[in-house]
Amino acid sequence: MFARLLITCVLCSAGRARAEGVIAEPPPIRVALECELVGRTKACPAFLRGLVDEQRVLLASPRAGADVVIYATANQIAQIDRLHLRFVGHMGGAPAPVELDVDLDTRSGDDEQRAALAPVFRRGLALFVAARHPDVVDVVFGVPKGATATASAQSPWGIELGIAGNGSYTAQYRSAGAQVHLIGRYVTRKFRAFALQYLEGALNRQPPLVLDDGTRVALDSERWKYRFGAEAIYSLSDTWSVGAGSYTFFEDPKAQYKFNSRNRVAIEWDRFPADDPRGNRLAVFYHLGWIAERYNIPNVLGEKFAQYPSHGIDAVGSVRHDRISFGLNLSSDVQLNHPTRRLLLTASPFAKVQIGAHVDLDLSFSITKRTFPVPDPGAIDPSDYEQLSRLAYAEPLSLTGTLGITFHWDPTNGVRNDRIGSI
Repeated sequence: MFARLLITCVLCSAGRARAEGVIAEPPPIRVALECELVGRTKACPAFLRGLVDEQRVLLASPRAGADVVIYATANQIAQIDRLHLRFVGHMGGAPAPVELDVDLDTRSGDDEQRAALAPVFRRGLALFVAARHPDVVDVVFGVPKGATATASAQSPWGIELGIAGNGSYTAQYRSAGAQVHLIGRYVTRKFRAFALQYLEGALNRQPPLVLDDGTRVALDSERWKYRFGAEAIYSLSDTWSVGAGSYTFFEDPKAQYKFNSRNRVAIEWDRFPADDPRGNRLAVFYHLGWIAERYNIPNVLGEKFAQYPSHGIDAVGSVRHDRISFGLNLSSDVQLNHPTRRLLLTASPFAKVQIGAHVDLDLSFSITKRTFPVPDPGAIDPSDYEQLSRLAYAEPLSLTGTLGITFHWDPTNGVRNDRIGSI
């Protein structure tokens, strides 16, 4: 009768607590110790049991009802006991078993041994405690021993080598092309410098054209382009950056230019900081510069050489998901004193896939609309097949696709600086 009354009172109290909105707190984590090899120290069970008792969120427990079982094995290595701790959870939301090692100097005092054991013990139990009490676990990173010595290994210098190619082969028709670029980088949080060497070449081999009079017109062709330059960018803040750059390229005698030199300054606004945790980017920049160029064929204005001021607005947006990033570049370049004479508009979607620590796969597609003084028809040799085949640059609209692979060795100082991607 008394037992029935007691159970009734307990149930009434529980019901009254629920009615009053009292919610029981989650129970502590019950921890059991299994000392498989004790070794020469008091780590198991004495030190480990003491570390359990120090934490109010933990409760020492027999193995039968434990939420976490710690298996401790000590291996003797000279004067060191290498203690292997294996944390195995038996609770809802528990992570996979955690295994950690800690070296205990058997000739050191108890306080020194406990000081070495305690952080490893806490690190092993942290995920199990967080599974039930996420608000009581915090993680603090310290400075590793010898950090000042390893700082010298952190370099702002980096290098990149990119290679792309294409080709085709039949019995009578063959073509091949390749692109190589070498980039040197210097990157800090506020400053970024960039130097480029770029070379591309291609050749085409096919049967000659035989005219009615028996004349054979060669249809083979070769082309090449060499480009070099440098730029420097300074970040005024997480939002604003300024920069300057200079690039020059030379082309083969059948191309549009003998040389082209472009010098520009720019200012950029960025939506995201340079170290955005997801690697996203959204930026708009305005550039102002001076262009000097010499042509292989005079244009309809009679110019063999021209120089003029230019300006434009560029924009880039990109997002990143794990190892894949994709985005869109929009660029413009307009002759400042004659906007309708020279105009260049380009839209370029792109994607980059990280396929290794130092290897990326690059894919891009560009659509370009251009207006400029076209070559003078009277200066074009109609019998020069190679020259005629290279006049695609005079077309007002072009579509280009690129697939390439990039090898890179990045600066090791851990700094990200993506301001003003290309001047």
